[in-house]
Amino acid sequence: MKRAFSQFPSISTPCPVKCLLISNNNNNNNNDPTSWSQLVLDNSFDAAPEEAQNYLKDFCGTFFEQEFAKFPDSSFVCPFVAFDTWLTEQSSSDNPEAIYTDNCGGATAMPVDENNFDACIIAWSQATNEMNILAKGSKVEVVTIPFTSRASFDDPFDVLEGEWNTVDNWFSKQNAGAPSTVNGAFFSSADFWWYDTNTSMLSTAYGSAAIALSAAAIVILLSSRSLVLTFFCIVAIAYVLTSVTASLVGLGWTLGFLESICFAILIGVSVDFVVHFTHAYALLPGDTNRSIRTKYALIHMGPSILAAAVTTISSATIMLFTIVIFFQKFALILFLTVIQASVGSFIVFLTMADCVGPNEPTYLADKLSEAVCSTKSGQDESGQTGNIGKSEKSSESDEFHA
Repeated sequence: MKRAFSQFPSISTPCPVKCLLISNNNNNNNNDPTSWSQLVLDNSFDAAPEEAQNYLKDFCGTFFEQEFAKFPDSSFVCPFVAFDTWLTEQSSSDNPEAIYTDNCGGATAMPVDENNFDACIIAWSQATNEMNILAKGSKVEVVTIPFTSRASFDDPFDVLEGEWNTVDNWFSKQNAGAPSTVNGAFFSSADFWWYDTNTSMLSTAYGSAAIALSAAAIVILLSSRSLVLTFFCIVAIAYVLTSVTASLVGLGWTLGFLESICFAILIGVSVDFVVHFTHAYALLPGDTNRSIRTKYALIHMGPSILAAAVTTISSATIMLFTIVIFFQKFALILFLTVIQASVGSFIVFLTMADCVGPNEPTYLADKLSEAVCSTKSGQDESGQTGNIGKSEKSSESDEFHA
């Protein structure tokens, strides 16, 4: 999508024309932060035709009737409304200004004669220091109309998303009925740049969770050789992720840059404890009762896991009192993750293992391994038998010829 950049950090800036656009034909490398996109002017924009002038003059009235748009301040006047008022005053004045008599061709109001429009409005904007009308040479190229948005950059993601869609949909409908030379209206604001960043971080967080769960499932399956234990682990890990996320939401957190980084770390930490229990559960050979396996895993791995949890919680507690915001956020996430990971491994995982865990977790893997080995040994034996038969026939042939 084409977007412009606003110079007002706290004000959304729509543009009823195609102003500064990011070129679709730029040669920048999206994976190289030192490679920049280029802003280029849209040569198809032309405010001079009569129908375009009428549209632009009425645009502000329609725009500021919308609930999402407020005047940036009490003294704000739309540039085209101010220009139209100035034309009326000058045309009725006994001593009009020189810029009017030299450039406007005696126009009494908008629309101005197409041949005089650019020169007239450029001269007016320079004389009144109107920064929302910008020209290049003798032609108006950029028009901006500032407005105050209902949304702020620190609003929750869904609020920013709803506001963005509302404004964007309104502009799309307006553009559909606008004259062809001014039908590229769009808007931009630093508030929505942050929303776009949050969108990327949200998708990254979801992707990180999916990758971590998939990688954990593969590693656990290969190490435990049990589909049932792998399923138990995924349930326990999902519990940790869900409970920690719910706790952070309850504390009033929203997904931001630091939170996204911490969330990715959270996923890695949540896997650790349950993997050790899974390995210990599957370590006993043969057909052993699930309760015995659970007790074995708890006795042999429980103390080590508890010690790791205590030391990690202690370090997280110390970081809670640091000044750097990232350390504070990371410490809180680490603190909650270790607590929930301990609950997930000692209660969720071990309870499932003790109640419905397999007595012989590697049974299926062992059978498949035996089948593969027996097939391979059978092929080797048949090959050896074939070689012996060939040797006997070769000996008989030699004796016959002798």
